[in-house]
Amino acid sequence: MIEKVVGHAACVVEKKALVIADLHIGLESELKHRGIRMKSLTKEMLDETLFLLDETGAKDLVLLGDVKHHIASTTMQEEREIPLFIKQVSDHANVTVVLGNHDAGIQHLLGDAKTYDARGFIYKNTLLFHGNAKPLMGQVSDCKEMVASHWHPMFLFDKGVKEKAFFECRAFGKPLLIVPSFNRLLPGVALEKVDTKWLDLSHVRAHLLDGVDLGEFDWSEKDV
Repeated sequence: MIEKVVGHAACVVEKKALVIADLHIGLESELKHRGIRMKSLTKEMLDETLFLLDETGAKDLVLLGDVKHHIASTTMQEEREIPLFIKQVSDHANVTVVLGNHDAGIQHLLGDAKTYDARGFIYKNTLLFHGNAKPLMGQVSDCKEMVASHWHPMFLFDKGVKEKAFFECRAFGKPLLIVPSFNRLLPGVALEKVDTKWLDLSHVRAHLLDGVDLGEFDWSEKDV
């Protein structure tokens, strides 16, 4: 069973595991190079995570890919803030990290957290994976439902306005929940623009973070 956490880019699996994704710790250092100076959001994301662990009663925490932001290297900010984040949350939950496409060379920053590659792992009856990688078909066969990250999905309203949203669709014949990015600054993509071939977008249901149900859509045709 997967439950969205209203008001947050998070879900709870089997009432035991809090799942968040795409933290992109270190984004601020890239913005600094672009001339945009702002304080780090890592403490804000840490506080929200600890609040959600307490609010949901979850004993396990799954970081579903892209813990860090930079792909080719690891910045001083990431080297400093990721271990602190992991240490703090590890005092409150068992931490598992699914490594996303931004997470190369991150293992030394993760302490005792258990790690899996982007194809993910099965938690109870739910396959959790980072969507840049196609999951293993054996694991798909063994699960009842799936949760994926990576796309930073947003709902595209009229006049180009976009909002973070959860999307329920199917992949490989199984129900799939695509979760939005936990980092509030990250831009996202309208799901109808995603060209991943194995996503079945013929029956997609969208929910905003505040729980508003936007209804069902057929985005199987890519010319929308």
